[in-house]
Amino acid sequence: MKRRHLLVRSAALGAATVAGPWATATAASPVVVGQSAALTGPQAGFGTAMRDGILAAFNRYNRQGGWNGRPVHLVSLDDKGDKAQTEANVTAFVGNKDILGLTGFTTRPCSEAGAVMAAKDGIALVGAFSGTPLLYGEKAATTFTTRASYERELEAIVRHYRFLGATKFGFVHLEDARATNVPLLESILARNGGQLTVTAAVDRKGPSLNAAAMKTLETNRPEVLIILANNAPLTSFLREYAPRELVLPKMVISFVDREKLLGELGKDAAGVGFSVVVPEYTKEKYWVVRDFLAQAKEQKFTITPVALEGYVTGLAVIEGLRKSGNDSRLGFIDGMARVGGLDLGYTNMRFGRTDRTGSRFVDLSLASRGSGLV
Repeated sequence: MKRRHLLVRSAALGAATVAGPWATATAASPVVVGQSAALTGPQAGFGTAMRDGILAAFNRYNRQGGWNGRPVHLVSLDDKGDKAQTEANVTAFVGNKDILGLTGFTTRPCSEAGAVMAAKDGIALVGAFSGTPLLYGEKAATTFTTRASYERELEAIVRHYRFLGATKFGFVHLEDARATNVPLLESILARNGGQLTVTAAVDRKGPSLNAAAMKTLETNRPEVLIILANNAPLTSFLREYAPRELVLPKMVISFVDREKLLGELGKDAAGVGFSVVVPEYTKEKYWVVRDFLAQAKEQKFTITPVALEGYVTGLAVIEGLRKSGNDSRLGFIDGMARVGGLDLGYTNMRFGRTDRTGSRFVDLSLASRGSGLV
């Protein structure tokens, strides 16, 4: 992949693109961070929302003077949610000396691939829209996560419903993540005194559950249904099957374009719950939420939880730059490890030499018929 073919999105105020892929380093040349994400295809909502949020944070920072007078730019490449394309994008980023770090990856396969390659090539990856366990382990030694893991989200749901007396749990999961996520939920339930009584797999890009999977769920009748899947298979499942056949609590992990899902479900969204890794954007008591809403209004992008997550990720990148002693890749990794407490109101984002998990915040929301999310 040649440089001139790379799509470039700039975070410079008022500019849509950088003239030429990357500038030669000068005193006022931009600091460039690369993003590989699904910008087209079924999972484009994730990638574009993460990009919008990160750009908003960079734009705000650039208006304040940037990093030592240098603007921070974001280069976004479309991987369509495809692992092989992600690997090609990361190879292009790593091969260009002007790319200081990586950020804003989306989906489990792509985020895992990016994290492993980043560790191997000695470049930081800050914030991926995935809570998959690999991102929190040794294989992702240069990844700095800005969201709580799926393990923490699952545990928050299990503890809530165990407190309410539920013991039998069902799990709808992505087929390509079964080996990771089913054992994870089983271990959480074992710790908390619950049982996984039924599982059903869906294709990441498929339209819904197949008839056999639906029959399995209907026959076993769990007391709570936990769902870790993206929009493509979920919308028709929740609209057509769940209200009629599965009248039970349904909790969806944060890996979803929630606003799109709620809009498509309409009245059928009532009773569907969500775990969230950033505050609801209605909670303006937090400065970061107020700031995000102001930037969204000014920069005219759609307000979603994923965009807010992108904004938080952008702020983490900026704080890592502030802590960096120089503009080398190792300097940026060192700067991220020095982020000792970025106060976001709802949590303190902090990293360390051995701790690359920046946030452990999880909250639960529920869609109601008349008052939105509660």
